[in-house]
Amino acid sequence: MSVSTKHLLRTYCKYVYIAGAGNFWFEDIYRETIWYRIYHVVSFSIYFTMILLENLATLFGRFPEVEKQSALMFAAIHDIILIKTFMLLYYKDPIRKLNNKMATLMEDIEEESITRKQHGKAKWGIIFYTITVYLSLIAFGIESFRKVLFEGAPFYTVVTYLPYYDDASTLADIWRVFFYATWLYMMLPMISADCMPIVHLITMTYKFITLRRHFERIRRAFDGSRGSEARKTLKLGCLQGIKMHQELMFLADEIHRVFGVIMSLQVCESSAVAVLLLLRLALAPYMNLTNALMTYTFVGSLFFLLALNLWNAGEITYQASLLSDSMFYCGWHLCAIHPKPHEDIRRLVLVGCAQAQKPLILKAFGIQDLSYSTFVSVARMTYSIFAVFYQRRE
Repeated sequence: MSVSTKHLLRTYCKYVYIAGAGNFWFEDIYRETIWYRIYHVVSFSIYFTMILLENLATLFGRFPEVEKQSALMFAAIHDIILIKTFMLLYYKDPIRKLNNKMATLMEDIEEESITRKQHGKAKWGIIFYTITVYLSLIAFGIESFRKVLFEGAPFYTVVTYLPYYDDASTLADIWRVFFYATWLYMMLPMISADCMPIVHLITMTYKFITLRRHFERIRRAFDGSRGSEARKTLKLGCLQGIKMHQELMFLADEIHRVFGVIMSLQVCESSAVAVLLLLRLALAPYMNLTNALMTYTFVGSLFFLLALNLWNAGEITYQASLLSDSMFYCGWHLCAIHPKPHEDIRRLVLVGCAQAQKPLILKAFGIQDLSYSTFVSVARMTYSIFAVFYQRRE
């Protein structure tokens, strides 16, 4: 099976379709039939109802301190996740067009060794993130079940306004288990919303790597066969590369326009919720094994998702910064000066190099760089807050 950018994007869109978020592929191979639309509307209605009940629990519910903190935390997390999901649905048509352009651009010059690395990076990143998320959710279920057995507390994972905390009826227990099952299934479309920008960031990174390899390849071809025909081939290759670079810059702007809010919300969600979880860890007088596993896996999943966003956005900046060198050393200086300035390969390449030297930096809310250094800053800030409160407790 050919491992290409088109194959990667189509495979991910298939997962998004199965998760119930709709068809984001530009070809109509994942049909949204009437039954699929019913499935989509019913599932999202259940998700929305559960999140609404979480918000009501935060505002009006009467719960013990631990459940009250959980209600506040999950209401904040799920509100942000719901916004990200609705943003994804809002930009559905632009995303389909973006997938079309990213799947077809540079398709004829892709190298299988490069696309395999791209496929592996996206695949294992998403799999590991999904594992950390579900480890956390399972830990929540185990801890709640432990409380039912040894403390006589009701079964609570996500804390909702209904059923009431002191309602010990069988129907109330059924609803609590139903909401837990809903939470488990709800994470499938939510993970698809979280990882959609990541797949496009990884794809964009390898587009720049492929473009650099293109300029290196035409230089090797020129060195191996000098002459008028070689110069003509070099010129056509340079023009093709410069044109592809312009299209890549357009795609980068589209990614920032379509996914910018989602990635920005992810920075806020990961940092804020990690602080809340670590404060809970620092202020707790005692934490058993399942509770600690629940907290650490949750913090780990949030930071890993943040890392996937910021590291891959920073990798785009890095790979784009290397392009000007590959373009400059493609062999243009060995070509004769053309009498017509607008056909002179030297001028074209120098203009292309000047454009490639402009830093390509994605920003959160148009302010904060999405980069390696931002991830380090967020991690330091989170740990500093945790350390301060932990020292105060001591």
